[in-house]
Amino acid sequence: MIFTPTFSEASVIARIHQFTNADYTIIRVTPTMVAKNNIDANDNFRRIFEDANIVDYSSLNNGAVNKVSIKATFIQFDKTSDFTINMYRVTNNRGDRRFSIEKIAEKVRNHEIEIDDLLYIFIVSDDKDNNHVYMINTTHNVPSDDFLRSILSGDEITNALNELRPILSSIVNNGPYENNKGEGKIADKDVGDTFEFLVGIQTNNFTGADYRGLIEFKTKRSNTLDTLFSLRPCFDGTPIAEIEHIDRNRVSAFTRKYGYFSDAHPEMKSLYITIAAQPSPRNNQNFYLNVNYDTHRVELIHIEENESVVTAFWDFGSLRDELVKKHPSTLWINSVVEREGAEGVKALFKYNKIYFSRSPNFTTFINLIERGIISYDWRGYTTPEGKYSGKNHGNAWRINKRYTNMLFDSMEELSL
Repeated sequence: MIFTPTFSEASVIARIHQFTNADYTIIRVTPTMVAKNNIDANDNFRRIFEDANIVDYSSLNNGAVNKVSIKATFIQFDKTSDFTINMYRVTNNRGDRRFSIEKIAEKVRNHEIEIDDLLYIFIVSDDKDNNHVYMINTTHNVPSDDFLRSILSGDEITNALNELRPILSSIVNNGPYENNKGEGKIADKDVGDTFEFLVGIQTNNFTGADYRGLIEFKTKRSNTLDTLFSLRPCFDGTPIAEIEHIDRNRVSAFTRKYGYFSDAHPEMKSLYITIAAQPSPRNNQNFYLNVNYDTHRVELIHIEENESVVTAFWDFGSLRDELVKKHPSTLWINSVVEREGAEGVKALFKYNKIYFSRSPNFTTFINLIERGIISYDWRGYTTPEGKYSGKNHGNAWRINKRYTNMLFDSMEELSL
């Protein structure tokens, strides 16, 4: 279940993100939760504690005697207090996964927490790989920025953004700028490459975030989908693995098997499609995405004679790692073309507004796939037989830009 923050709660979460980029989960307090202190350990809760190597619920035996306990810190308005989180599986046939917050009823009686409050739980690892678990009430008893700063002490991303601010301000308040590529028609990547040149970043194939591995740049000149990251799928156990035994060739084999002939690339098999979840797959080749919680993966399904066939997949762990690696934080740069490029003419770009986001939420990422808001673009062509020869344009996960702020929980326009 996803607990949607109110506007004020989202504002608090955005403030927290000024001081930490740690992954997190959010829990809405209910009367039953307080009365029984037997709280459902949802997918996101389990994931962040498993990633921190604190507890793997799948390896726990049923019963409270097999619980795992860890000390945590409750950051309040003007004080902190320590408490214990107990994680365990219930003694029933399902072995339901649960956790408890020490003395939660007492915290409610003391008005440190109220019913319907949204609790924000996160884990910070220090340079010695020690884990520190924190909880903040984002609805009431909210700590000030100064108090958060005194405890969390800022982070590398905040420092990196502060380093960039003078450069960003100069870019936005000046220009327009000539296409760094030179003369000629504008290519899709030119507006982004020019911006990176102005910042002082050399074009490279680095897979992490653009600036010091901490801040990703996403520059757009049109109202199209925002690209999140590229990640090739796995093909093990699929029809593609049966016809192509060499893994590095399987993307080309996929295009060859499911592609079509097109005037754009004569005598080649092309596959240029957008794939989303049902009921809006947005392609005519009978592909759609399916989130399979049992196998913890997102599947690329092809309908063949009324049968749904898994043709490729991404496991949750790989998707989560790539999302976090590519977007520890992101600058979303809006731009306009003030002069089109042509032979003998350099295009002119003007950069106007810049937005900043951080801490993508993986549970939200999966939910947006299910809703058809995040989709996967397949872009490439290859020879129809024999040796593979063609081009892959970088198949990528993309999001409808109207919903980008939902994925990152916080999105602020920089004052430059």
